[in-house]
Amino acid sequence: MAHQPSFGKSVIIKSVAGVIVGGTLVGVGKALEFPPVFLAMFFTYAVLGSLVFILLDAPPLKPLSGIKAVTALVLFYLVLSGVYIGGASLWPQYDPKDEKGKIDKLLKRRLDSALRQRTQVDEQLKRVKALETKVQALTSRLNKVVPDITTPADLTVARAAKPMTLVERGKEVYDLYECYNCHKIGGKGSVKKRGPVLDNIGNLLTISDIKKKIFDPNYLYAEGFEKEHKKGRMPDKYKDIMYDEELDALAAYLSTLKNPAVPTPKPVFVKTKVEHGFTVYGYVTDLTGKPLPAVEVKAKPMKKHRHGGSAKTNQEGYYEIFLHMHNEDAGTKIMVSGKGVQKEIVADYNPDDKVTRRQATVDLVVGS
Repeated sequence: MAHQPSFGKSVIIKSVAGVIVGGTLVGVGKALEFPPVFLAMFFTYAVLGSLVFILLDAPPLKPLSGIKAVTALVLFYLVLSGVYIGGASLWPQYDPKDEKGKIDKLLKRRLDSALRQRTQVDEQLKRVKALETKVQALTSRLNKVVPDITTPADLTVARAAKPMTLVERGKEVYDLYECYNCHKIGGKGSVKKRGPVLDNIGNLLTISDIKKKIFDPNYLYAEGFEKEHKKGRMPDKYKDIMYDEELDALAAYLSTLKNPAVPTPKPVFVKTKVEHGFTVYGYVTDLTGKPLPAVEVKAKPMKKHRHGGSAKTNQEGYYEIFLHMHNEDAGTKIMVSGKGVQKEIVADYNPDDKVTRRQATVDLVVGS
């Protein structure tokens, strides 16, 4: 028969086991973010469990009878009751005052939050009133400069008498959104290196790419501005605050900026593949510079088995034609024609360049 450890050793071993089990339960409870009261319960139950196993190994008591048995039973009942009552009294008890205090704290937080919101609303109302005052002052100054225009309705009528072109509207949008804080046009604008000079942007980007860049700054970046691009210097708010009409006008205005004498950096495309295809785009105007809408423009690669394309100009005389051309087509001549006018260009691109759009801008002047 196996040797049984003494009762003293059994008490020590099982007490240590109870403490270890209790500590493990407390650690798991903390990891699961149980409240402290539950952690105390876990540890207590582990200790009580070890006590039960200790009692199982306790030596048997001598049988009692008569008055001794009754006395022992009463004493055991009193001890057990004292343990239960005393233990229960140690647990957190429901106290109406404590609960009321907790509710008061919650209500105080909500009240403070409501007061802060009200303060913010009051501040916003003050700003609105200040802006109204400025508007009234500006209206008064406008009336002095243009005395015949006294109301917004009159201003609309006056503008309708001489409608603003889309390009003129685009220049207005450029100033409205303060694009000059980061870009230069005609030597006017930001003195810091935030964004590229835009004087020749119309020779580098189509209207479609300009629109995509405005609404998605990560679409491309200007060569030499990779650090500014990674830092997110160009804000991505315009897709949320700019109307489609404003976007169309701004893109139309920027597409007319074609001054090759100003070193505008070339665009580096990030979110589009540039290896496939070649885009021909530009404006068709008369001798006075007036845009000619609905003019069909054709572009035909002068190479066997290469298909051409065509497009009609919009109200601003602008067109875009996409041609299916590949790496081996670099250097191919392309004939661009519209309303009796022809121009021959060369598809000049580097087949190894994977970041620069393959395209050329071709403006046609009818009557020349």
